[in-house]
Amino acid sequence: MASSSRSRTVGLAFLALLVVVTFVVRRTGVLPERGAHFDPVDYQEAPVVEAADAHTVVGQRAVVCGTVVNVTFAREIGGQPTFLNLERAYPEQPFDVVIWGRNRERFHPPPEMAYDDERICVAGRVTTHEGTPRIEVSTPEQIRATSRARP
Repeated sequence: MASSSRSRTVGLAFLALLVVVTFVVRRTGVLPERGAHFDPVDYQEAPVVEAADAHTVVGQRAVVCGTVVNVTFAREIGGQPTFLNLERAYPEQPFDVVIWGRNRERFHPPPEMAYDDERICVAGRVTTHEGTPRIEVSTPEQIRATSRARP
């Protein structure tokens, strides 16, 4: 009986460890969030909203448009994210785009050069982080620059 109890305890401990490791790995950007895969059909079929209205499509695939007001490559943070803040600078942005470090090599020129001060549209699943709507971008095809925001 003690052996069965010990087996159950070990099994539960292993399961708990697996859950914690999965959470940490996803949080640090080593693996993409579920549903983050980009589908080009999003540009034809997903609703299009402005950055200020992105909160209305959280949990859905959408195309979110707005002006990139600042770009930050946070190489010292786990996962080395690049943040594109739309409409207002952090921490007041109504929407942000995250490009994890593992995907930066796909962007030529780098995101901070390509999108700063641009009006862009971003396609993908809208999630939130600390209450701010966002799309995690894995390929340049998810972002379309529509025009220069400021002369």
